[in-house]
Amino acid sequence: MLIAPHIDHLFDKGFISFENNGNLILSKQVDHEVLNKWAIDKTINVGTFRPEQKVFLDYHRDVVLV
Repeated sequence: MLIAPHIDHLFDKGFISFENNGNLILSKQVDHEVLNKWAIDKTINVGTFRPEQKVFLDYHRDVVLV
């Protein structure tokens, strides 16, 4: 999964994740002002993921997302 550095930072820190269908998930702890300043569309869908990516996203949502 290739994402922009600022999005990758939010993902790595557990402030965002993705549903298997590609919808963005926002942590309850994410700073919405940051999302606004970085022009991140809170309703974005990045498309469906491959099966191996879905396994990682399951882990990410269960363990990393804060």
